[in-house]
Amino acid sequence: MATIKDVAERAKVSRATVSRVLNNTGQVTEATRLRVKAAIDDLKYRPNPVAQSLASNTTNTIGLMISSFRGGFFGDLMAEVQQVVDSAGKVMIVTQGKHSAESERAAIDYLINMRVDGLLLHVRYLSDDELIAIAETAPPFVLLDRYVDALAERCITFDHIKASDSAVEILLKNGHTDIACLAGKLTKSKAKERFQGYANALTRHDIALDMDLVTEGNYTREAGYEGAKQLLSTGKPFTAVYACSEEMAAGCMDAFRESNIRVPEDVSLISYDSVDLCTFLTPHVTALHFPVTEMASVAGTLLMNRLREEGFTRPDHTHFEGELRLRNSVRKLN
Repeated sequence: MATIKDVAERAKVSRATVSRVLNNTGQVTEATRLRVKAAIDDLKYRPNPVAQSLASNTTNTIGLMISSFRGGFFGDLMAEVQQVVDSAGKVMIVTQGKHSAESERAAIDYLINMRVDGLLLHVRYLSDDELIAIAETAPPFVLLDRYVDALAERCITFDHIKASDSAVEILLKNGHTDIACLAGKLTKSKAKERFQGYANALTRHDIALDMDLVTEGNYTREAGYEGAKQLLSTGKPFTAVYACSEEMAAGCMDAFRESNIRVPEDVSLISYDSVDLCTFLTPHVTALHFPVTEMASVAGTLLMNRLREEGFTRPDHTHFEGELRLRNSVRKLN
């Protein structure tokens, strides 16, 4: 197996020069760089990543923390970040924050202990104060779908309240006033924001908020199914449902199908959407699109920019709003 000494001898340079070429540091002429790379190729030399890490004080790795490995949302998020990381010639390490502040803290600590060069965090439970404290000692990081005023330059954000309001407004414009909501767990900040948008739209149209027409779930298909069954069990009339995730919309349709309730003939349905699952349902479900892939791409780019030696460049577009995608699941009432 070739060594760095062998490469230096073949290229007729010092080992220090080979190291500078490998780590892209220091001053090396283009002719020398090409000669060293030719020697590397000829000898099939493979750098020792541990040695490179010690020499450059970097590991060439990026840490990504997400809440779960399940579901299309997180799959799309990981795939997009992976593409950005690959383009930068780095390796991605992924951990789960799961469903508590303690597990999120442990996942971040693990990545820091792995000496990653930077972090991309999809944080749901850690407080603003904890994130500010982490910023004082951790590698550079970017927050995806989270805003902390003291860390504003690190945040990629989405207006959940406005998006939900817009979704419910479509139902209201089509004559619906008895609108149920399959909400997320209202102890979570983003679920609370989505619910707030629903409540704001009703209030603006002088419609009283009826909590009997609101269920809470964990955004899964099972939660949507159980939530729809709960709504039906109340006996209260509703002509439309707003589902706060596409998985819950799918579960809602499962429950309606069991009860011979047709969408949109009997009940209209509109949903949050991030991975286009709504286009696989029958009928295709009108949705307010949450652009997770676009946000993940910008977040990854922002992190790569922060890690560049020549300085930090902030992307122009770091705040996102929803895109309404009209399909076939909303019926206009007479």
